[in-house]
Amino acid sequence: MKLYSRLFQFIKPYVTQVVGASICTALVTGSTLVIAPLAGYIFEVIEDKNIFLLNLSALGMVGLFLVKGLFSYGQEYLSYFVVHRVIVDLRDKLYEHLQDMSLDFYSKWNTGELVSRVMNDIQTLQVTLFTVFVTIIPHTVLLIGLLTYIFLLNWRLSLLTFIALPLIVQVIRLFAKEIRQISEGVQQKAADITSHLEETISQVKVVKSFAMEKKEVAKFKGETKKSFHINMRAVQILATQNPVIALLQTLAVVAIVWYGGREIISGNLSLPQLISFATALAIMTDPGNTLSKAYSILQQGMASTKRIFEIADIQPTIQDLPDAAPLPRITGSVDFANLSFAYEKQQVLKNINLSVKPGEIIALVGRTGAGKSSLMSLLLRFYDPTSGQVLVDGHDIKKVKQATLRQQIAVVPQEISLFRGTIKENIAYGKPNAKEEEIIEAAKLANAHKFIDNLEQKYDSQVGERGAKLSGGEKQRIAIARAILRDPRILILDEATSSLDAETEVLIREALERLMKNRTTFIIAHRLYTVEKADRILVIDDGQIAEAGTHQELLAKDGLYKYLYEIQFKNKT
Repeated sequence: MKLYSRLFQFIKPYVTQVVGASICTALVTGSTLVIAPLAGYIFEVIEDKNIFLLNLSALGMVGLFLVKGLFSYGQEYLSYFVVHRVIVDLRDKLYEHLQDMSLDFYSKWNTGELVSRVMNDIQTLQVTLFTVFVTIIPHTVLLIGLLTYIFLLNWRLSLLTFIALPLIVQVIRLFAKEIRQISEGVQQKAADITSHLEETISQVKVVKSFAMEKKEVAKFKGETKKSFHINMRAVQILATQNPVIALLQTLAVVAIVWYGGREIISGNLSLPQLISFATALAIMTDPGNTLSKAYSILQQGMASTKRIFEIADIQPTIQDLPDAAPLPRITGSVDFANLSFAYEKQQVLKNINLSVKPGEIIALVGRTGAGKSSLMSLLLRFYDPTSGQVLVDGHDIKKVKQATLRQQIAVVPQEISLFRGTIKENIAYGKPNAKEEEIIEAAKLANAHKFIDNLEQKYDSQVGERGAKLSGGEKQRIAIARAILRDPRILILDEATSSLDAETEVLIREALERLMKNRTTFIIAHRLYTVEKADRILVIDDGQIAEAGTHQELLAKDGLYKYLYEIQFKNKT
């Protein structure tokens, strides 16, 4: 009932359409209910040999079906309108919720699983809602109307129907319980297949470079085989359910016709009444069969709804405080005060104290896993510190709106991922309302304009999925142009020249120097000779600032920095 209640919140805005569909449903039901007594009346007219009334009755039957068809159209149109709107709203809401989630959420959930819940599970729910509005509600109303009619027609004959009906319903419930359990397995297996598909396609270069195509195909076939067996189990249950219910219905009809015949013989029932009763039963067979199948679909939908709301109920660990204020335009000073950070009980940073002046260039160096990237993640407020504060222009970033903080910070990562679309759209990603001349100027400063101008579609050229149509150096220059256009006060650079040829590296280093000018810059350095000009170099070791100073000062200390520098210098030579 809780799931139904939550779904109703998405239906509520379309109550006008729901009322319209309900009125049409009532009129369709009314038209259908008239068919049974009209069939009995036609038989009476035939017995009386009244041609005029027979013609009139035939025309009435045709008119009845025309009216029924008209209101059936209204019922289906309005029902489908409501369902489509609910699905759009639900999918939009879930996607918005995923965008609000903190980074720790994405480290626990794989992409394929999330895609499956947003797409596959909501698609299953859509089928279920169609079934509810177009099948379950109208057929239930019709079934109740028919039961009421046959009871008023002959209560003794109706008792046989009322005895058989609960038995049929109980059988349906037993089948539906198992179908719901299997449906959860079906949806989960669909998510596993989606995850495998997304992972292997996105990393196809790795798969091919290790010649693992056959291995991945075998794994994929294994997943689809499991999915096949689970689906066939569901089919097996459905295939068993239908003949069992059909047998029970047949037994009920035979018993009713047999008893009705005895009633006619004894004079307690007329033949036209039995025909009306039999017609009502014949009409009742369709909603009865349809509802038994629909109930199974309903169980599948509830399994998907459970999975959808499981994601929707997870709250982001990083949220704006109720009284969070917008961060005003900053100069770029940054302070880490007594900062410590642990991720899932593992200590990452310990008692970091650091003050950075506006426009200062700070390099962060150290062994892999020392905590360099974690420190920058705390500045972006992707995570909150275990203790201590991060201050930007004296503002505790936990007390300001996240969006207004990140709008004044730009990140140029080591591995660039562009979005599907044009080069122009990717450069303007952080500033969608940018003018074309601003985009071109940013590209020029990033040393990207020349190669863009040589493309056939120039700035309207498609970059492909994740920038697949561009080289690594071209993608990095577009990312730099994107950062320049954003005009941030704080810049975070993850060493972006480690796998480039010498000519491209020079172009990118020139672009980065322009980007860093008059901006507070943090460089996560992988190659130490690239940070020799930094104002300060911080050596992070085991989550602490082990050394700090300029390049020459740190070499003179004969500490960890000098050790790392000499190792890299030897490897380079």
